[in-house]
Amino acid sequence: MPTLDPHEVVRALRGGGPATLDALHARLGAPERDALAWAVDDAVARGWVHSSAEADCGPDGICSVSAPAVFTLTPGGRAALRASA
Repeated sequence: MPTLDPHEVVRALRGGGPATLDALHARLGAPERDALAWAVDDAVARGWVHSSAEADCGPDGICSVSAPAVFTLTPGGRAALRASA
C-alpha cells in the first residue's frame, strides 16, 4: 500500500480550509483510503490537525449517528509547515 505523508494532509487543509475525509480524498488526488486514514490519524496524533469526531466515530472519521468528522488545521500544523519549508 502506498503511503501518504501527514504533511500532505496539512498542506491540503491549509490550501482549502476545513474538510471531511471525502473532501481531503478529492483534494489529494484520490489516494487509497487506508493510506489517507493513516495520514490523517498521524496528523491528528501529532497535534497538526483537529478532528471534530465524537466518541462514536471511527479513526477514519466515519460516525455512526452524527455528522462526518471535519478536520481543521491547528497552530501546530501551521508550525510544522513552516518547519518543513
